[in-house]
Formats: sequence, C-alpha cells, structure tokens
Amino acid sequence: MTNPASHDDRRQFRRAIFTLEDNVIGTFSIAGVQDGSIKTNIVNISEGGLQFTLDAEIKHKVKAGDHLVILQINAPATLKFLVNIDAEIKWVLLPEIFEYAGAGCQFTNISQTSRQQIASFVQAWIKSRS
Repeated sequence: MTNPASHDDRRQFRRAIFTLEDNVIGTFSIAGVQDGSIKTNIVNISEGGLQFTLDAEIKHKVKAGDHLVILQINAPATLKFLVNIDAEIKWVLLPEIFEYAGAGCQFTNISQTSRQQIASFVQAWIKSRS
C-alpha cells in the first residue's frame, strides 16, 4: 500500500516557511482596515501567495474575500521586494487560545518579474535551510 501524497506534494508552487524569529515582515494595505498600512510577520510565501499573522487589533477586521495590497516584504539581509501586488484573502484562522490569528492570501495581479523574484527567493531559502 502506498502512502497518500503529503499536502506539500499537492501544492502548485514550492514555498519558503518562516518562524517568527526569522523576522520576515510584510507591509500591507487591507481594504476596510483603517489606519493606513499594517506590518505583520509572514509565515510562508510561494509564487501563488502567502500566509501572515494577524494581531489582536485587526484579527476580527479581516475576512475571506477581502482584498489587500502587499506593499513590501522585508527579511534581514536577504529579501526586500514586492511592491504593490494585489491579493485576496482566502482564509482567516482565529483560534482563541493563541495570541496571533493567521490569514492566507492568493496573489491576484502579479507581474512575471515579481513571480520570478519570489521563485528565486524560495529556492534560495529552502537551499539555505537544508
């Protein structure tokens, strides 16, 4: 009997996975959230989208279907890119027992240049962690 494919094996794109200590920070503008842009930790990224944390102040202000603009992503000494990429929030996880909630989004308008930049970064990140 063969083992079923893992979730990662079924993904369309490879992704880089980060811990909070990696300090990969995204700056976003989210429709419906006042106070301009927000900064939050990125949990993972692929050519198709990314996952980020939501703190207590905004976690109940976003929902699946909301649109956002990824203004910039910064990681210490390795990554600074993604300016003005549109995305749609696909899911929001609001576990009451955790300090942070999470959201996943899919890029909706991404240039080929940005897509290639992400793919190169993901490949380099995975290689540096193996």
